[in-house]
Amino acid sequence: MNLFENFKKLINNENNISESEKITVNNDKISQDEIELAQKLDAIEIFTVDRIEDDIVVLENRRTQEIVNISISELPNEIKTGDILKKVNGKYFVDEDETKSVEKRIHDKMNDLWN
Repeated sequence: MNLFENFKKLINNENNISESEKITVNNDKISQDEIELAQKLDAIEIFTVDRIEDDIVVLENRRTQEIVNISISELPNEIKTGDILKKVNGKYFVDEDETKSVEKRIHDKMNDLWN
């Protein structure tokens, strides 16, 4: 059992986190506390979905610009090109707020370019 699994059990048992406070990640649950702990430890990897090719998803690490190919079965359902994914403890989830923020920045830049 790894460090995050131990913290996850500790957090979920001691704080009695409700199901509504957890994020579903590939049929696993990840609590907000686990995400916050990973942020403090700088243990979150952030990716952009570059493209989807059959059953392979091409991700770009937003910090290192490294390209990674991942099986679509390892990722959340209904991902799309441009989504921002975060990886915590080997589990990926879509950061919807960051995805919307990036989409807005791109939209605004395009408007500035053409107007």
